[in-house]
Amino acid sequence: MFKPALAAVLVASCFSATAEDIEHISIYANRTATPQQDVLASVTVLERDDIVARQANDLPALLAQLPGINLSRDGGRGQNSGLYIRGGNTGHTLVVIDGVRSGSATLGYKTLSMLPLELIERIEVVRGPRAALYGSDALSGVIAITTRRAGAVELNANIGSYGQAGTDISVRHTADQLILRATAGVSRADGFNVRKDLDPDRDGYNQKFIKVAADYQTRLGLWTAQADVNSGFYQFDTAWGTEDEADTLNRAYLVGWQQQLGQWHHQAQLSHTLDSDATFGPDSRSPFVTGRDEFSYQAATDLTDKLAFVGGVNWYQEQVDKSATAYEQTSRINRAAFAGLNYQHDALQLEAAARRDVINQYGGQNTWQIAAGYQLTEHWLIRASRGSAFKAPTFNALYYPGFANPELKPEESLSDEIAVVYQTDVLTAQLAWFDRDVTNLIQGVEQAENVLLATIQGVEFSLTQQWQQFSSRFSYSWLETENGTTGEKLERRPENTINWRGSYDADLWSVFITSDYQSSTYQGAFASVANLGGYTLWGLGGSYQLTPQLAVRANINNLFDKQYQSSAGYTTAGTNFGISVSYTPQ
Repeated sequence: MFKPALAAVLVASCFSATAEDIEHISIYANRTATPQQDVLASVTVLERDDIVARQANDLPALLAQLPGINLSRDGGRGQNSGLYIRGGNTGHTLVVIDGVRSGSATLGYKTLSMLPLELIERIEVVRGPRAALYGSDALSGVIAITTRRAGAVELNANIGSYGQAGTDISVRHTADQLILRATAGVSRADGFNVRKDLDPDRDGYNQKFIKVAADYQTRLGLWTAQADVNSGFYQFDTAWGTEDEADTLNRAYLVGWQQQLGQWHHQAQLSHTLDSDATFGPDSRSPFVTGRDEFSYQAATDLTDKLAFVGGVNWYQEQVDKSATAYEQTSRINRAAFAGLNYQHDALQLEAAARRDVINQYGGQNTWQIAAGYQLTEHWLIRASRGSAFKAPTFNALYYPGFANPELKPEESLSDEIAVVYQTDVLTAQLAWFDRDVTNLIQGVEQAENVLLATIQGVEFSLTQQWQQFSSRFSYSWLETENGTTGEKLERRPENTINWRGSYDADLWSVFITSDYQSSTYQGAFASVANLGGYTLWGLGGSYQLTPQLAVRANINNLFDKQYQSSAGYTTAGTNFGISVSYTPQ
């Protein structure tokens, strides 16, 4: 049940606090660089300084601090985690890394638990459908990640509870029109026993990662190339079989080009990605390796001083390179074209976009979105939007032997949002209402079927404020979901969620305190516990600039050692600490 007293305390504390004085730019919401306050959608942007300052243990923990996002974990760092944006399934969020669609073609989504924060420069989260610009999977939102673009040499090292330790280095070299960058690191942890009713062992992980990139400016445009490799190993506990360890490997290679030709800005990108996860035990090994080749091109221009256009094409081929069981089909191709318009005149802003996707061996799908905003006064904005979205059936649903159903329809949604925004130099507040109907949800035990209608609606309130050296970020989400077949709530979606972070920044040091609350969650009819209780977690941290080159940071999570679960049966971390050091030579 929601605790209004906690909400009142946190809201009151917000009024002594702060918005950052750096203007955030949204790159992915409209596929063109747009000031965040001019985007007619709910967007959160975290730059590298924001990511470092929050001192999150891993990427899922960081994202769970943001408005409209809930997290369900099967243990600790490295183990499986489910991320739900505005009540959507994990597979209803598209993850884009450096502009490239990412994730497993068999699972149908990107696992984030082994994507290191040390490799991330920027995160942009768009809440709400974006299929009209990005195609399949963007039903509930888009998480767009930009990998490290180091501006200088930087060394980092960290240690923490449960045997956590890691180190990474980033370097940059400039020669005339050529810029070379590289980031590499290693990380590991002993972990803790995530299922005490199963193996009496610790479930840890280790990984190593590297990125190398080059930018070359010529008269013919800016050319870019990069390669990312992230490999690792993690342990887990399961009641199904004896396989309780896994090797992972993710590789991405891309080349890109962009150029301003007259009034038109052109950009193109070609990429190849590989996603590999092989679980194993004493008696067996189950590899799943998928790949994706992708090409995208887009052009943008101002048609008039009030009307802007963006449009392009997108092609990608997904394939199953290796699997524990042979699939009936191992490859498919998606071809798409999209276009969008943005109109601004005085206080009125209008947006529209549409996209056509055609998938061989499956069919075509049209998606669209429209939005309108009106600046009521200098500080008040009201906006409304409606959009359709879809998710194409995964390889598992379409082609896996014994489970496949080639007659499956896509999962589809229709979403509405109305928001009011108040913004000044020191305060930004947003109240948003959203509603989404999802049809043809794919489920099945013996065979995949389109069986489910789900309804999702909710309210998000966020407040960011700054007063001198004090700052605060507060968000509250209310969510109501219903499985149209059973009448039950959707699994692992709490009705109420609160996130608060207050900080004080001095010349050489800073401190922060966090509080995160979520109400009880329905775990499903087949879970070991049908309903899990709500919980509140507190955190504390700080940093100190020892010298202009050397900084130290420390934090404590789950300050009061709360015993809780976000996934039935799976233990979560108790009180734990982390210490990190950063060195940047001058």
